[in-house]
Amino acid sequence: MNRNILILLLSFYSSVAYAGLDWGGGLTNFTGKSGSVLDRDSGCAVLLSVRVGELIDFETFVPDAPIDLVTPGTVLSEGTSVNCVLASSCEFYSGYLLNTAIPDLLIDEQELFGVVAGEALFLVAWDTNTFENGLPTDDSYFTVLPLYFEGDSGSLQAQTSGDAFSVFTNRIHPAESVVAENLQLMAQFGGFNAYSGFSDWAESIHRVADGSLEETKYLDSNGNGRSNLEEYAFQLPPAIGRVSVSVEPGATARRTELTVQLRGNDSLLNYSLEVSEDLKTWETVGIVFVDQQWVCSDRRIEVTASTYEGLGVWSVGLAYVDPDVSSTFFKFRTAIN
Repeated sequence: MNRNILILLLSFYSSVAYAGLDWGGGLTNFTGKSGSVLDRDSGCAVLLSVRVGELIDFETFVPDAPIDLVTPGTVLSEGTSVNCVLASSCEFYSGYLLNTAIPDLLIDEQELFGVVAGEALFLVAWDTNTFENGLPTDDSYFTVLPLYFEGDSGSLQAQTSGDAFSVFTNRIHPAESVVAENLQLMAQFGGFNAYSGFSDWAESIHRVADGSLEETKYLDSNGNGRSNLEEYAFQLPPAIGRVSVSVEPGATARRTELTVQLRGNDSLLNYSLEVSEDLKTWETVGIVFVDQQWVCSDRRIEVTASTYEGLGVWSVGLAYVDPDVSSTFFKFRTAIN
């Protein structure tokens, strides 16, 4: 009789495929940008799942609204990737995230959010001291960690399961390998505070009622000697003239390097890079923003850096290498379609 009961119970357990989620773990110690441990007033944790594709890159992602990043049930999309915010909590105590199981993320909530089997799970911890008006903004700091069942990183990363009923709660938390050290929030978010276009920028910066007017582009609204279009497109004065030149030991080619700030979120804004040896004859090469990175069509020009600076602006490093050229000059032009 006892054997039959045991077989029956084993059969019941083997059918368990779905559970509530206790997703904090309370093992990893988080510190903010300042180096102080997170608490209820300085930390916000978000449970995130990857529904389609890959984890979104939150250093360049542009959500529809700031609140979407921390609101349960919100679906975040970028390209072919779809992520979902499943839960949020501010229950940080002395750097540890606790009480995420009171209540945990229940089965009916997961079903309401459209959770399906196989969604990889991540924890996003935000430093709310870097928020504005209680929400993430450009320059807010965060960290992202994959979650594992019981923190066992030797196994597969934790994923959502099927739709069979279960009375059990799965404990998922960051890998045990990170629990022994303070984890500081080092990544920098920069997305939604980008201007939608020149018109939006001109209205915000110069209080121009209709920034789309053709004459507005070429006005010098603040009297600094640069047109509104130049300010919008380059953020800093556009590069023109010769910049640093170096020759590596043993090399025959000169390497000319340049850093310029370019705006990558406006599809109507076109850049052209011109190169000259003598400031008389200029050759135009293409430089475009594709898939969150800058690309130059000329093989002699290497994009050495592409760093997001916030508000839709990237700091772009360029290097020009040509063994037959002793001097190189750069010049940028821009136009709005």
